[in-house]
Amino acid sequence: MFAYPWEGVTLVGTTDVDHRAAMHNEPAITPEEFSYLMMAIDFQFPSLAIRPADVLATYAGVRPVVDTGKADPSREGRDHAVWLEDGLLTVTGGKLTTFRLIALDAMKHAQSLLPGWQPDLQPRRIFAETPPLPRHPALTSLQQRRLTGRYGRHAAQLIAHANPDELTAIPGTETLWAELRWAARAEAVLHLDDLLLRRTRIGLLLREGGAAHLERIRAICQPELGWNDVRWHAEQQDYLAHWQRHHGLPPQHLLPDWRPPR
Repeated sequence: MFAYPWEGVTLVGTTDVDHRAAMHNEPAITPEEFSYLMMAIDFQFPSLAIRPADVLATYAGVRPVVDTGKADPSREGRDHAVWLEDGLLTVTGGKLTTFRLIALDAMKHAQSLLPGWQPDLQPRRIFAETPPLPRHPALTSLQQRRLTGRYGRHAAQLIAHANPDELTAIPGTETLWAELRWAARAEAVLHLDDLLLRRTRIGLLLREGGAAHLERIRAICQPELGWNDVRWHAEQQDYLAHWQRHHGLPPQHLLPDWRPPR
């Protein structure tokens, strides 16, 4: 397990259990997983007295593994497998830290479909270096570095399109209000959960998915998205229900007792 800083909050995880629900349903943390993580936090950091009410949000994902028959899923290997069959390239297994190796392996398998392509295994930059932003009086040097790192050559446009009061951080996060406007304008947002959970992460950084800020978010983003009031209301209701199902805490009455013996 790990506890590490991310976007102004602390992430705690992970768990590693078999996912038995239907694959077309988005996963959510189980009561048993939540209790396991809370027990570990309480054991490692007893002086903090962390309780469920201190948890802002949860999320879960499904990691593909190559099944070797082990009873404990956490003991399955992190190796990946790649195969080409009737023009369809399939990749499974692996882990995030081996993404480059997996990508190269996938390209090698697809080589027969790419005439003239030769694999070059020499390490090189993934992204071109971006010139630093001109100093902006409303932004700290850390905020400027963050925007450059996240948006690259588009960072200057993001700042140019922002209203002056949008170059401040959303309370409780490191995300600027201007990032919401940019996402709504330029990042193909189809639904409100796209905006708040994927284009930005404030739905995971703020209590109740940022519900307290939805009016200001609406003022910034509704004109950019071109949604009428009926559409916005429907999107907001769907988002809040989705957040509660997939990112809220499990119901308290379902939680096993997570407090370790003293």
